[in-house]
Amino acid sequence: MFLEKYRMVAMPQAMWAEFIVDDEKCTGCGRCVNACPVQLIEVREKKSRSNERYDAFRCLTCENCAAVCPENAITIEKDYRVPRGFWKNIHVYPGTKTPAAPIGNERTYEEIKEKLTPVERVIYERRSNRLFKKKQVPPELVRRIIEAGRFAPSAGNNQPWKFIVIQSPDVLDELNRQSKKTLRFFSKLCVPDTWMDKRTPGDKNASLKNWQKILLWLLVWFVGGDADQRAHGGLNAVTSDPDFHIFFNAPTMILILADKRAIGGTRLDIGICAQNMVLAAHSLGLGTCYIDLITKAVGFDKKFQKKLGIDHPFEIATTLAIGYPLGKIDGPVRREPQRVHWIS
Repeated sequence: MFLEKYRMVAMPQAMWAEFIVDDEKCTGCGRCVNACPVQLIEVREKKSRSNERYDAFRCLTCENCAAVCPENAITIEKDYRVPRGFWKNIHVYPGTKTPAAPIGNERTYEEIKEKLTPVERVIYERRSNRLFKKKQVPPELVRRIIEAGRFAPSAGNNQPWKFIVIQSPDVLDELNRQSKKTLRFFSKLCVPDTWMDKRTPGDKNASLKNWQKILLWLLVWFVGGDADQRAHGGLNAVTSDPDFHIFFNAPTMILILADKRAIGGTRLDIGICAQNMVLAAHSLGLGTCYIDLITKAVGFDKKFQKKLGIDHPFEIATTLAIGYPLGKIDGPVRREPQRVHWIS
């Protein structure tokens, strides 16, 4: 039983989501390619297709590709399910993802959205944005976003956060370079060698070396979900393509720092604060994207932390890319069904 639970920690066999394109609708515009956080889509023969560089279609089922498609040509069917081993989740998700149904399952979201409050509509329609215009976000809107974060609930009404706003193109470019340099080291530890450079064909049958499998088995105990094979895809997307911008060329980045001494810890407080900021930004017509890979890269570079103004007792907790969406981004997508245990 013990061995069964902890086997297949490195890249377990899984059932993956299916990326389906309606060729009659698809125009090959490439918006889905740029919106995919793990670069699993490419345009071939003027149509969107799954990227064949990898051994499987390692889809996160975020459905951003479907949300940004102007022709509604893309659907994602099925979901990521692992039947056995450490990452087993098939028993946790009894069904498949379903659309938003706050008033019941008998009507579509479009049929009931006029009955929802503005807050509810922002919650259901907000999408992570990876397609930004070059237009800069005015300082007054940035202040409004930060103020929404400041008024998030926190343990002891303590506000254990600090914000660093970066709008300098030079600093953003340096942040991109430094982050990718650090992250490439970690990518070498957890992906096959032939996936390391997007400009090479790759090998769909590539596998991890034995030492990588052992290392990943050990990492699970320290980083948990960061060792999930889907996370490897995101890391590989960032580090294998020299042209990939880690925060998608967003004109504004907000680094959210946490006071390490805060009452009861900071994880929940920072999460609430950041989500207040995200909802405020989308209500103002802006787009946002959480980019956690930067936090891991910057966290290992003390000199760069100092240059950015990160000093004791604060540490980087998460970052938000913010800007004006390039075309339609927001829209409701499927989510895993509610898991609720009622006690009346």
